[in-house]
Amino acid sequence: MVNERSLSQRLAADVMQRCDVLGRCSDEPGRLTRTFCSVAMRDAHRLVTGWMEAAGMSVRIDAAGNLIGNYLPPESNPQRRVLIGSHLDTVADAGRYDGILGVVMGIAVVEALRESNQSLPWAIEVIGFSEEEGVRFRTPFIGSRALAGTLDAGMLTLCDDTGVSISQALDHFGCDPHAMDACSATPGSIVAYLEPHIEQGPLLESLDEPLGVVTAIAGQTRLTVEWAGEGGHAGTAPMNLRNDPLPIAGRWAVAVEEAARSTPGLVATVGRLSVDPNVPNCIPRCVTASLDVRHQEDAVRIAAVDKLLTLADELARGANLAMRIERQHEHSAVAMDPRLVEGLAKSVASCTGDPQRMVSGAGHDAGVVATVAPTAMLFLRSPGGVSHHPAEAVQESDVALGLQVLVHFIHALASEA
Repeated sequence: MVNERSLSQRLAADVMQRCDVLGRCSDEPGRLTRTFCSVAMRDAHRLVTGWMEAAGMSVRIDAAGNLIGNYLPPESNPQRRVLIGSHLDTVADAGRYDGILGVVMGIAVVEALRESNQSLPWAIEVIGFSEEEGVRFRTPFIGSRALAGTLDAGMLTLCDDTGVSISQALDHFGCDPHAMDACSATPGSIVAYLEPHIEQGPLLESLDEPLGVVTAIAGQTRLTVEWAGEGGHAGTAPMNLRNDPLPIAGRWAVAVEEAARSTPGLVATVGRLSVDPNVPNCIPRCVTASLDVRHQEDAVRIAAVDKLLTLADELARGANLAMRIERQHEHSAVAMDPRLVEGLAKSVASCTGDPQRMVSGAGHDAGVVATVAPTAMLFLRSPGGVSHHPAEAVQESDVALGLQVLVHFIHALASEA
């Protein structure tokens, strides 16, 4: 156990250093932004490929731009594999760990397994998904959807702000967009997909827990509500003769907050208000509010959204306003594989004690891969709960524990095969 701990600590230091190095691969100077099929992504691929090859992996890039390293332990069946990874792209002005940490930890796990030279019944593959954030083409999960076989061919015609399509970007990156079917996992070939990831929230830190086991990824509804009234002069229109949509939007936003606080596990956010004409001496004529609602149970989420939209309509009618709803995103909750969740929890318990089981409020590649393969996620605490920000952080000691857990889990999984 002392040797395992010492090895994990050494590899954790390498993980942190590699995340720092990858943080320099950016589309723009002065901050980290790395998008799908960009020059910065090519630079990141070159670095990660070198680390994979040094760890004894053969490396390939598939038609969707996913970077995949394959390690064949002694006595392994190359037709079956355990997949470890996450995504290599970032949001604009990102931190160094969202997604990237999972890929680099996957490489470290292979290094630990190779050092022990123990036999395993299947291959280990580390995957760096090409696109999860949706920054360049405003559509997320391109890489994992290709693996799952759910990437619609029509999506390849979507264009970025410069008019370049996904298909053209892939072609320029050296991939063959016409060979997308070859990315799809053969049914039954993936024994498990494991995604180590920073929590991106404050819960683990508040509990003083280094690691958490994800039980599900919350379902999500995203929409906008628009209320239209009558604009006018702020000084000449009497209060009783106004059709002002802004107070209605404000009352509704408060109701959204109250609904979320009164429903266990529900999170609901009015993150954007757009006021037209948005000047101090004019009565607003139109207000648009965004709504984001998430819960691990789809029925609870859908019921909450229906109730809030009914209230929005009632408020509009009472104030003589026109109302319009635009639904933008609807994603069902995804449960992690129960057997893998239990196994991962046991591995965490062997290193740190009983783990915190938690629902991920953010979407992840794991939610896509779970549609075609048994999937589990390991969360590492995020100091300050900060993510999608340059101040994003992770503790090296937590990374070391995470590596111990993943190696322990892989050996436990192998013993069941």
